[in-house]
Amino acid sequence: MGKVGVRHRGSVSVSLSHVLSTRLALITVICAFLLSCETPDKPQVEAPPATVVQADQPKPAQSLPPADLRAVQEAVGRVFKDTVVLDPSRNPNFIAGDFNGDGSPDIAVVLKPAPESLSALNEEFPTWILRDLSASDQSHVPRLRVAANEVLLAVIHGYGADGWRDPQATQTYLIKNAVGSGLKKHQAKEVTAANQRKTMPRLNGDVISEVLGGTSGYVYYAGATYAWYDPKTFKGDPEPGMFHGMADRKVKK
Repeated sequence: MGKVGVRHRGSVSVSLSHVLSTRLALITVICAFLLSCETPDKPQVEAPPATVVQADQPKPAQSLPPADLRAVQEAVGRVFKDTVVLDPSRNPNFIAGDFNGDGSPDIAVVLKPAPESLSALNEEFPTWILRDLSASDQSHVPRLRVAANEVLLAVIHGYGADGWRDPQATQTYLIKNAVGSGLKKHQAKEVTAANQRKTMPRLNGDVISEVLGGTSGYVYYAGATYAWYDPKTFKGDPEPGMFHGMADRKVKK
C-alpha cells in the first residue's frame, strides 16, 4: 500500500508541472502573437510651415483710416517743411486716392506759399517736381517758378502699405494752374464709362474732377507729369518729360 501511495503523489506532481509548463508556453505564444500584431508606427507628417507675413505686404485699403487734417498737415510738413500752408478757403482742400495707380494711397492737397518762403519754393534743386498743368509739353517751357499767393495742387505719392502717411513717402508733384472748384476723386472706370466713344487718355489710377477756368475736366497722372483731360478737346497724352525739373534745367543751359 505504501508504494502505491508514493506513485500517486509523484504522478500528481508531474501533472501539475506539465500543466504549468503548458500554460507558460501558451502565454509566451500569445504575447509573441500580440506583439507581432501591433499597429506599426505611422510616419510623422511635418506640419505645414507657418504663413510668413512680409513687413511690406500691402494692407487692404479698408484697413486704413480716412484722411484727416492732422495727418495731411504732417505729410505736407514732411515734404515741404514750413514753405507752404493748406489753403483754408478751399473745401475740400485735400483728397485721397491712388492717383498714379501703384496700389499705394496718395494724397492731393491744395496749398499756398507760406509768407516769406518763395525763395525756398523756387530753389534750383527742390525735392519735389514742379509742373504746370496748362503746359502741353513740359520739356520745352522755361524753368518754372512759384508766384506769391499762387494756389497750387500737391500730389504726394504713397509708399508701401501706409501710403502717403509713411515717413518714406516723399515723391511729390507740385502743380501750377491745377486748382479749380468742386474737386472730387473718381475711379478710372467711372471716367471711362462717362466718356464712351470719346478719345481717352491712358488712366493709370484715380483722377480728380473739377471745373477749371469754366471747363469741366479731369486731372490725371500721365507718367512723367499730371495732365488735364477735357473730354471735348482731348487729342492725346502729352509726351513723356523728365523728372525733378531736369528738362527745365537742360533748357536753361
